[in-house]
Amino acid sequence: MNSDFFGAKTDHFVERDPGVRWRKDPWIAVDLDHDDTTVKIVTPNVITLPCGGYRMYYTALWYNADGFNDSRAVIRSAVSEDAVEWKREPGERIQPFGPHAKLRVLCPDVVTRPKRGYRMYFEATSPQRPAVVLSAISSDGLDWTPESGARIEDESESFGSPRCLPMEFKEGDARSQPRGYRLYFHRRPFPERPGLDAGLQIRSAISEDGLDFEFEPGARLVQENACESYALYAPEVLQLGDGSYRMYYAAWSEKPWHGRIFSARSWDGLVWQKEKEPCLEFGGLWDAVKVSEPCVIGLRDGRYRMFYEGCDEHGNWRILSATSLTEQPSKCLNHSAQSLSRTN
Repeated sequence: MNSDFFGAKTDHFVERDPGVRWRKDPWIAVDLDHDDTTVKIVTPNVITLPCGGYRMYYTALWYNADGFNDSRAVIRSAVSEDAVEWKREPGERIQPFGPHAKLRVLCPDVVTRPKRGYRMYFEATSPQRPAVVLSAISSDGLDWTPESGARIEDESESFGSPRCLPMEFKEGDARSQPRGYRLYFHRRPFPERPGLDAGLQIRSAISEDGLDFEFEPGARLVQENACESYALYAPEVLQLGDGSYRMYYAAWSEKPWHGRIFSARSWDGLVWQKEKEPCLEFGGLWDAVKVSEPCVIGLRDGRYRMFYEGCDEHGNWRILSATSLTEQPSKCLNHSAQSLSRTN
């Protein structure tokens, strides 16, 4: 068994539950590209660097006038010492490539490979083909080499917005899961269509080596209401110190077109209970139309910061942030999960 990731507890792990109460920060994390204002800055993913500070991976998207389906996208990065002020790094981390990613690469999720650098999971699309999840490796987090094959793919469905969690279970753990990785991602029909009957889902798959994944039965979350009529995707899954999980995810309504960030809780990472109200709403100066694509990190003072993409009333997309209101102790779930109903 390949054990590249084992011990990387910093990946999608926080000791305490960040909760559902967030205050939007009065600054822009990563603003528009002023050399090309047609670029939309979206899909943040932040990691803590070994030497201190942070690196954010994000997508630069050239939104085509004919719509998203024909839009080109690349993955870039920025660094920060305080998770407030960000400096763009030159160049592009990953550009479109064949055969699976001829059109765009987006939605990066970077996890550490102890003593061996990093692995990035990301969404990729080629013209007239469903979206897939691919991966790439890097020794320094800047120069990336795509790995062969697709991690998640299907001829009749699109998959994307991945998040990978190392799974480490204590000896004698009653949950008979293999020691390995769980990948969360969204599922959409191909060709894509909106509506409450579209069957939008957040799914998961497991792997021993982080490369060959097997779908887990059922869905983690399914489309249920008007707030999810256009999109249900971008799961940010955190394992908490008590062994339970919190998920932040994006849901968009179709008419009117708005995006919100919601949350859900789980004891085992499989059966999830949705929070009824959004934890972050659209409506600010820079996010008047939508908030989406959450990413959460712990701060040195015990609070948490959520990075997200926002869209203003002029159609500008940029990366913003919000900070948890209080340092909150983790609330343990009922281990029997009797109050949670598995979504199939």
